[in-house]
Amino acid sequence: MIRFGWSSNLFFNSTRIRPSMPPRTSDDKAIKIMEAAGHVLANKGYMGTTINAVAQQAGVSRGLLHYYFKNKEDMLAKVLKKNMEISTQMIARIFQAPGDAAEYAREITELLRGIMTRDPDFFHLFFEGYAVARHSTVVREELSNMYGQFRKALESGLVEAADQGFIRPDMPAAPLAAVITGLLDGMGLQLLTEPDLADCPDIWVGVEQSIMGLLMS
Repeated sequence: MIRFGWSSNLFFNSTRIRPSMPPRTSDDKAIKIMEAAGHVLANKGYMGTTINAVAQQAGVSRGLLHYYFKNKEDMLAKVLKKNMEISTQMIARIFQAPGDAAEYAREITELLRGIMTRDPDFFHLFFEGYAVARHSTVVREELSNMYGQFRKALESGLVEAADQGFIRPDMPAAPLAAVITGLLDGMGLQLLTEPDLADCPDIWVGVEQSIMGLLMS
């Protein structure tokens, strides 16, 4: 899981930009509880997660967790929301500096690569969320809202880059953002089930070239 106080430099190898994560809030206990919930959900799964396990991981009382989460369903939705908020900020920052299709493609690829190699819990959480969303309106609506925000941030960056002549995509920005998001999610799922693929340089070259082809048709 993306740690909520970490620097996003963890996920970027870019020398062109160095985006930073939001600073830690003063409520370190809330951050600790959220991180503990994400860790347990990612490693034990939704069905295997218990309030006791999260409380033990966070080093807090069971009763305190009820102050932060209504139930386990609410816990998963809030952890997913926090992770996606960070991802949305990170994808938006890629387009804040001038670049070209190759640079944007490389940085989007490095974002995915950094998460997969340094923090695979991130995708474990989201795919756990997909499974739960089939039966949970709360989680399904949260995922839909989060993906909408992520695609909108990506779409805005694509529009700005296209307006400035940095990229020349064939398709409109909204469907292009959806395609790129799908590519990232698809690779995330494949690399979770076959993690050794993350060590293959050709995989990342292929992802980068695929994104670059979409940006400069």
